Amino acid sequence: MRQRFLLAFIRQINESVSFTDLQKLVFLHTMKKHSGFYDFLPYKYGAYSFQLAEDLDILRRDGYLTIEKSQIEAAGEFPRDAMFDIAVERGTNLIRKAYREYPYYTIKSEILTRYFHEKELDIFTAERQKYRQDAQTLFTIGYEGNSIESFINILIQNGIKLLCDVRKNPLSRKFGFSKNKLRHIAEGVGIKYLHIPALGIDSSKRSALESPDDYKALFADYAKTLPDLTPWLEGLYRLLLSNTRIALMCYEKEALMCHRHVVRDYLINRYAVSSRDL
Repeated sequence: MRQRFLLAFIRQINESVSFTDLQKLVFLHTMKKHSGFYDFLPYKYGAYSFQLAEDLDILRRDGYLTIEKSQIEAAGEFPRDAMFDIAVERGTNLIRKAYREYPYYTIKSEILTRYFHEKELDIFTAERQKYRQDAQTLFTIGYEGNSIESFINILIQNGIKLLCDVRKNPLSRKFGFSKNKLRHIAEGVGIKYLHIPALGIDSSKRSALESPDDYKALFADYAKTLPDLTPWLEGLYRLLLSNTRIALMCYEKEALMCHRHVVRDYLINRYAVSSRDL
């Protein structure tokens, strides 16, 4: 369904379009029409969707698109009925339009000074300042139910400087959440990534979980292993001291349904750190 939308959108453009312009055009449509196909995050050139970029590769691979010299065009004959409200601007004018209308998505931009000056540039600088937070805090977060873009937005909006992945096996069938891809995306917005497999739980121990009592037993068993994990737990505390705002990451949405809350509680009790579950 998502890829159908994207293909229909490209077909309606009725001409070749650059990667950057397509990202901005779909972004503006999404924001104005509350379309739920893609989420976006603030990136090097403004609003960007990694899922959209992935879908373009899939559509090109399957022969629905041609991509030459960074220009995208729908392949074959097809109806060109207008279904979407697509902005008419392109290039510089399109970037300026997207930036002005949605300044949050400019906070990681590397090209602001190319397009804006003086007072208007001050508006974007002030927007960036909103998300600079320094109060030392240990966060926990699960990616269940989130796209990679919405997940990264949560980190950005809470001033996270280091994402600590406490999964034993950092692989996911959900796009963007396997180790290498996640590191690439996080570091692209200035968030460091660190995988700490020693703090994870073997998947074999989670395979038979059904009831709340099963989870309680699992976490109680995990808590007994904490003395053996002291070097990594102390290392986490040092990371908190040096990075100020770090997040322990795993899959489950609710911290109490994930072993990360055991790690969190240990650090709170031993070092009296401030903590918050996202």
